[in-house]
Amino acid sequence: MSTHLARFGLSPPKFRALVELHMAGDRGLNQSELSRKLKVSRANITGLIDRMEKDGLVTRELHPTDKRAFHVALSERAEGMVNAFLPAHNDFVHRAMSGLEYSEKETLIALLGKMKKGFDEL
Repeated sequence: MSTHLARFGLSPPKFRALVELHMAGDRGLNQSELSRKLKVSRANITGLIDRMEKDGLVTRELHPTDKRAFHVALSERAEGMVNAFLPAHNDFVHRAMSGLEYSEKETLIALLGKMKKGFDEL
């Protein structure tokens, strides 16, 4: 997976952050929301956002109602990247799962859903 993402110049944490911010749409996320979604500490999310901002992938502004928090959104450059790499990534995942029977895919999806729920409750 890391090799696949490296073709786009992305580390797994940057990829996950870009996807979460893309899914949030124009509203973006505040840093603590992104930290919770990625299951990383505040220190780690600050470092990740610092690097992504330096790379021109995100914009970071003071939160409009909470001056202690920052609001993070994708830059135009990052939106273009996401739109370019998501189809290739989806194809990669499809090919990786091509050896599974339909019933196995259903079981895998159900198990991963249970795991996600467990992680969300941590």
